[in-house]
Amino acid sequence: MEHSVDGIKIDLQTVGFKESPELVTQVENELRRLMRFRQDIVAADFYFSEDGRNPESNKVVRWRLGVPGKDLFAEANSASWYSSLRDAGEKLRRQFVD
Repeated sequence: MEHSVDGIKIDLQTVGFKESPELVTQVENELRRLMRFRQDIVAADFYFSEDGRNPESNKVVRWRLGVPGKDLFAEANSASWYSSLRDAGEKLRRQFVD
């Protein structure tokens, strides 16, 4: 499903479940947090899926950030969507802050 935050196009895809309003809010908040560090973000693609191999860390988030030049990508998995989303956001932040 496509959304928009402050003019940034968000493509949110979920596999095997329907996104909840809470998940959409978490995605928007995490994107806004990253926007404090980089203002030239033009798009963000989120892919949520469950990996059935390990119930302790089966929530997988893949996040592509569209910026001028090469796009940035991060992936994280954890026991919760929020934790996976936050971990992936931290990995992206380190790519353009460090």
